[in-house]
Amino acid sequence: MSRRSRAGFTLVELIVVIVVLGLMATVTSMNWKKIVPREQINAAVRDLSNAINSTRSEAIARNSEYRLLYDLDNQRYWVETPFKKTGGLAMPRILGEEDPEEGNRALVDETDFKDGVRLVSVTIDDEEYVDGTVFVRFSPQGSSSAHTVVLFHEPTNLTHTIEVLALTGLIRFHDGVFKRPEVTDSDFR
Repeated sequence: MSRRSRAGFTLVELIVVIVVLGLMATVTSMNWKKIVPREQINAAVRDLSNAINSTRSEAIARNSEYRLLYDLDNQRYWVETPFKKTGGLAMPRILGEEDPEEGNRALVDETDFKDGVRLVSVTIDDEEYVDGTVFVRFSPQGSSSAHTVVLFHEPTNLTHTIEVLALTGLIRFHDGVFKRPEVTDSDFR
């Protein structure tokens, strides 16, 4: 039996396999570095849209008004329910009057923006807010305050706008900063 017919690998074959594996690892890590930052902004948009949809659904299912609050100063949002923190239904709000249950309503789904995602602005009924805490309403009929939320991702320099339609409470997504054009008389002809 000759030495050539033995099973095994030569040193050259092993080095070639190691070099090929190293190249594959380098290419894969480069692709992940591009994918992961984009996924961070996509995850933030997805999480916020899920919060909007679930708040709308809860308002319909519970036949009560729910609110989604945006804290632009502290970069977070949460849902205010029509229930007391201690249980039971809170007293209903009367438009233009003080909330009889101020500070006593149950809050859920408190979420902070992270991974370089920043809440830039919230526009509610054509009024833009860039600081403070603002809220939008979701009614038992499924409608909501017309609003847009602009998110910015610093690592990728990407901006996304989430638009919530007033009559239906449904969501539309836009790349970049989106502002709905003003309605004119010609739109109805």
